Amino acid sequence: MATQTQHDQMADDTGQPLRVFAISDFPLLLAALASLLAAQTPRLALVGTAATTPLPLDGADSDVVLLDLDGDAEPTLALVRALAARGGKVLLLTRQQERALQDRAIMLGARGLLTRDTDEAQLLTAIEKVHQGQLWLDREATGRIFGELSRHGGMPLPDASVVPPPLSEQEKKIVAILMANSGEPAKLIAGKLHISESTLRNHLTVIYKKFGVSNRHGLLGYVLQHGLLLPA
Repeated sequence: MATQTQHDQMADDTGQPLRVFAISDFPLLLAALASLLAAQTPRLALVGTAATTPLPLDGADSDVVLLDLDGDAEPTLALVRALAARGGKVLLLTRQQERALQDRAIMLGARGLLTRDTDEAQLLTAIEKVHQGQLWLDREATGRIFGELSRHGGMPLPDASVVPPPLSEQEKKIVAILMANSGEPAKLIAGKLHISESTLRNHLTVIYKKFGVSNRHGLLGYVLQHGLLLPA
């Protein structure tokens, strides 16, 4: 859970507040989010709200998009895909337990998921972490997605001619542990691997380059898309 000091650091490097765009077909939820974010000035700023249709693609220009997943499924998933394609960092909100829908949204590019058990501090922390390029998924969600891929033999490659680059045994181990603990900081990941944080960063630089990604989210997306390196 974030400390007050962490909250005070939520503004970006220019000192400007993080710009949040909220999307929901439930007006009361939008009003509640607007009230909560207004209380976080100047760390956060709500720059707009919208319903899911027509597709509010201008939300992609914000730092983080808070998207209510509990509306009509297909338009919502289409919005996740469209926002992610435009570089939007989508953080999902849900009060339901439709795990298949949640998993589809993550595989389409959403960067995190918050459930009805989330409190205010966790929401603020998740916004910060997603803005920084991290994933916000609990172990159950990550494990469930990998489990589904494992049971179905992985997801097909979008292009049969694409052959994923090989990884060393150490790199495979790093990816497996990173995916199973996606929300943990690098220091803890390094500890699980019994290597230094600097060594982990060096390995990740090589791994990211091999797969043509730049961060954990890109790596998880690649692994999920291609059904690779499922943890034991």
